Amino acid sequence: MNFELSEQHKMLQKTIHDFAQKEIAPIAADIDKSGEFPRDCVRKMAELGLFGLRTPPAFEGSGSDKLGFLIAVEEVSRACAGLGITLICSSCPGLMIMALGNDEQKAKYLPALAKGERLGALANTEPSGGANWPLTLQTRARLEGDSYVLNGTKCFISNSGEAEIYLVLVRTDPEKGAMGISGLIVEKGTPGFSFGKKENKLGLRGDVTGELIFEDCRVPKANLLSESILMLFAREITLSGMPAFGAVALGLAEAALEAAIQYVKERAVAFGQNLANFDSVQCMIADMATMVEASRLLIYQAGSLPQDVQDLTPALMAGIFPCEAALEVTSKALQLFGTYGYTMDFPLERFFRDARGLTLVAQPMEVRKLVTGRLKLGLLPMAPPGGQGGAK
Repeated sequence: MNFELSEQHKMLQKTIHDFAQKEIAPIAADIDKSGEFPRDCVRKMAELGLFGLRTPPAFEGSGSDKLGFLIAVEEVSRACAGLGITLICSSCPGLMIMALGNDEQKAKYLPALAKGERLGALANTEPSGGANWPLTLQTRARLEGDSYVLNGTKCFISNSGEAEIYLVLVRTDPEKGAMGISGLIVEKGTPGFSFGKKENKLGLRGDVTGELIFEDCRVPKANLLSESILMLFAREITLSGMPAFGAVALGLAEAALEAAIQYVKERAVAFGQNLANFDSVQCMIADMATMVEASRLLIYQAGSLPQDVQDLTPALMAGIFPCEAALEVTSKALQLFGTYGYTMDFPLERFFRDARGLTLVAQPMEVRKLVTGRLKLGLLPMAPPGGQGGAK
């Protein structure tokens, strides 16, 4: 198996790395402090074409493969993890429209999403949700003439209030249970669609999240992306989403490792020795570097999986180990900085807060492990509420 990146991927990696270190890294602390959406930075990301990496050239994108997108997320996240999530979540509606949309929907929405002229957002999480959110989803859409009428609330939605195009998962046929969930494209400014509370988070503060509120919101029937969207949605989130969030963790862990290496080589202690000369420090650096490299291999492997692959566990694992490794790496890096690392004069405390958040966003870590373990055991991916499920 060849683990060497192609020349095209190396060029993409260098381009985005240079951009992120020049345009994002210097203001990452300010983004974290303010918690405000960095519009100017996102505009520059759009000008570089980052939001159209997975979109075909026919719709104004560059047509990069999944691995190229993961590399982009990694390099952006090395500078600011929150903006890595912004990139992922804005790309999700376009991926679903490409997979399920008709020609009119693709022509209307994909070019603007690809060029970053209009940001995207994915809306499935609800206050009543949890591991079994497909069974508890409350947002309803009833068909009246040529429109669907939406009522309900979404929460913890990335790009809330900033995105212009929202892919909203709604229940259109309650009698079908999880199979009665559909996807609707809802545009910002639609009457009856408003924004609620903006979350004041511990970390990942560059990823602006908040509530969406639908009160008799009328959406054209033509904006129905698909009925019975759940199976393809779950597969796309697994194959693309889990490795992408792993790539955020990888970029974050790389930044922490680089900062730790630089610090221990420069930090002088007693008798003129640097921290880098101590055995215990060298062992900690070795552990951190090993976790970073193992994460990279898992993510790059997941990025190389064909879209029709049957075994989803490598993609799930790429969303498990890197996130746990990032928390460990940032913790060790903070320890090497000592008391200085606990201050806001250095980025380690931000790295640590961001890494903790990555074990919670998208899906809680326990759910990722549960699904992976059940698949490995030949069971249904998720058990019904209160049940243990059965063999497939």
